[in-house]
Amino acid sequence: MQVIPSAPDPGSIRVPTGAATTLTATVQPLPTGPTLSLSPQEVWQRASAVMEQQTSASLTLDYRDGQGRPVRAESSVATNGDCVGTLTAGGGRAQVIHIGPAHYLKGDPAFWTWATRRPDAPTVPRLWVGRWVQGWLAQLEAYGADTMCSLTDAVADLTADFGGKKRETGPRNHLGHPTVSVTQSNQTGSITLDITTTGPAVVLRGVQKSAGSTTVTTTFTHLNVPVHAKAPAGAVDSV
Repeated sequence: MQVIPSAPDPGSIRVPTGAATTLTATVQPLPTGPTLSLSPQEVWQRASAVMEQQTSASLTLDYRDGQGRPVRAESSVATNGDCVGTLTAGGGRAQVIHIGPAHYLKGDPAFWTWATRRPDAPTVPRLWVGRWVQGWLAQLEAYGADTMCSLTDAVADLTADFGGKKRETGPRNHLGHPTVSVTQSNQTGSITLDITTTGPAVVLRGVQKSAGSTTVTTTFTHLNVPVHAKAPAGAVDSV
């Protein structure tokens, strides 16, 4: 898997998936061995601190839309606002570029068919299908995928301590790394983090389950690899 260091040709964006994570944070490692000496609360706090230090990552988010259809968002995103990625839903696909506050999206016909059937969906001119669109129509919250281009939000959503009961399982192996799983839960739902047990306490995967809502699985790979997005030519302004 190759992380996107830049996007010289926005029309040919390919986002990496399923590769080993680069562990670069500098905090003290979790203890190893058959019994981990840290409590689940301490593991959670350490992992939260480590993930807040990361400046970029490749993300994969898997969830289901309001009609139960699978949605996958894949991106390489940096805390400076640069992001390149793809959003797959309804049998269609959209390419995504963020450069700081500037948002661009290019969806194929099947993607726009899916997007415009969502509640309160905008009307999309036929002219915009298959073209890069800039502005409000490219803002990802409209498609339920806003965290794919916000590393800060993705980390905060997963590692927030809402005071739930925490339990620990493992160790086990995930993506080639020894990990421990810590689950925080209360009456409204749960979050499970798969956290490395050697080196920095990096979150490799988080699974969010909420009562009456969809399950969201987020995978982190290639931490602190630079991301340089480039604006596509000829984008249509949706303002």
